[in-house]
Amino acid sequence: MHTYSTDNDLRPKVYGVLALLAYGITILVELVTTTLSTVLPFAVGFVVSWGLAFTVVWKIHDRWFWKTRIARALGFTRVPNLNGKWEGWIVTSYEGDIDDQALHPDNAPSEDGQKMKAWLDIDQTWRKINVHFETTQTPSDSNGATMLTEEGKWPSLSYQYENPGSPLVEGLDMHFGTASLEYRDEGDRETLEGLYYTGPGRDNNGLMYFEQVD
Repeated sequence: MHTYSTDNDLRPKVYGVLALLAYGITILVELVTTTLSTVLPFAVGFVVSWGLAFTVVWKIHDRWFWKTRIARALGFTRVPNLNGKWEGWIVTSYEGDIDDQALHPDNAPSEDGQKMKAWLDIDQTWRKINVHFETTQTPSDSNGATMLTEEGKWPSLSYQYENPGSPLVEGLDMHFGTASLEYRDEGDRETLEGLYYTGPGRDNNGLMYFEQVD
């Protein structure tokens, strides 16, 4: 996983709140038990206790709390929770042969581009994310990402990826690319929709559409 940037600068505020919470937990622990302070000087014991408390509350927030409605109501986070598996398709400008099993059932040869089955598997915490994209031909993984929540009606995810290529597919060499997806939560379904393009050596582009299935 790698860190991602965002246009809402809430992280300094959250760090401060977590530090205060850790301080409160430390004071409570010191009031309940004096075991640590009798073995070590009080100042040392306090620092150790605060560091441990901060680590615990930080892990809880980074892994779980940021996803909750309470965290959003308190303004701790605005980025969407994209964790899970997504299923959909891409329409690619690639004009070479594509295996029939890789093509989406709705593929229309008379239209521009070729429609292929595709999947996303997103692993996200409060600070980090990994976007794993896959077709029946080849996978790719993100190596950088940005989430925007301030501009426009819907949040968006833009990420850069590296595709290792495949020796089984002619012309599919290792390449880099970028994808930009708009996130929509319509109550009964969550979708990611946008476009992608690849760098020199591949020079393809196309549309992307996914619905969350897990």
